[in-house]
Amino acid sequence: MKKFISTLVILTMCTGACLALAGCGNSKPYSKYDLSEYITLPDYNSFETSQPEVTITDDDIEKEIQSRLEAAATTEKVTEGTVAEGDAVTIKFEGALADGTSVDGMSSDSYDLTLGSGSMIDGFEEGLYGAAIGEEVTLNLTFPDPYTANEELSGKDVTFKVTVLSKNVSTTPEFNEDFVKENSDYETVEEYRAAVAKELEQSEYDEQLYEIKSELYSQIVSETEVAKYPEKEVKEQVKELNKSYEQLAENSGKEWEEYMEDTLGVDQEEYDEQIDLYAKELVKQEMIIYAIAEKEDLSVTDEEYDQYLENMLASSNFEDEKAFKEYTGMSLKKYAETYKLDRDLLLTKELDKIYDRLTGVEESSDDGSSESEE
Repeated sequence: MKKFISTLVILTMCTGACLALAGCGNSKPYSKYDLSEYITLPDYNSFETSQPEVTITDDDIEKEIQSRLEAAATTEKVTEGTVAEGDAVTIKFEGALADGTSVDGMSSDSYDLTLGSGSMIDGFEEGLYGAAIGEEVTLNLTFPDPYTANEELSGKDVTFKVTVLSKNVSTTPEFNEDFVKENSDYETVEEYRAAVAKELEQSEYDEQLYEIKSELYSQIVSETEVAKYPEKEVKEQVKELNKSYEQLAENSGKEWEEYMEDTLGVDQEEYDEQIDLYAKELVKQEMIIYAIAEKEDLSVTDEEYDQYLENMLASSNFEDEKAFKEYTGMSLKKYAETYKLDRDLLLTKELDKIYDRLTGVEESSDDGSSESEE
């Protein structure tokens, strides 16, 4: 029971992400409802909020630069010298039990290993510390008891003949003008360091602002009073949630009853109760979004929507829309429609406007209104 409730609490705390799981809807959701009959919004214009307070230290800047230097490091295989704990090596090995026999997994002509990782039996990796590359090392060891990887080997003595073939050596570039010119549009280390500082400040500002607006939204949700729920919308949410959980059960290879008990920790009655509560929470949040949109006279234009999707694609790891479709199985537009990203954008615009008003940005603008972009 607790596992399932925890899952629902985590999901409910999300904003756009959790709402997006609800599935497709009409082009104008809740337009047939007088939402004032269902919910009462709080006086969010009287809420207290805060503004980001960003402090970036020299240490923060140096850590970021060092991280970028390490990311630009090159690696080459070295076939001479000795190896030590922490080295990434390639070895060949052959193992034999006391009676001279061997089993699968006890030998390899090429095996990549990080010394000290603990991925081999006790004494194997430690026995290679200080070994010279190219020279054979004999290790007389004993399999642990029990040995879960192969119970038949538990507690048995084994001799491994191991040769380190090579080790990977990483070379981290120095932070100098050559690095700056090769990896940025700047000419000097001073310009690069200043740019890094500015990027860190912006990143920290954006992160804090996101958290502040998330807290603002959570307060709006928690203080919104619900008089009743539209039954049709709740039933649709329940249906979509059931489909999602049934798919998760299928993906896990478990029957539904087994999945409920083992994974969710509930019986059918408890599951139905929690799904109903969660569906109502999602419907509540939907009603809040569209009620605020009506109150603030906000909507998402086609141009804003297209730009939003373009920005989303640009910030992802997909090269283009074709790559996106190959990975997700649907076009970007279809994906956005399925997961209601227009509503996500609408909520963003609402929080921007409310936050700007609370912090005085809206009043100080020339035309008396502001819709800031994060």
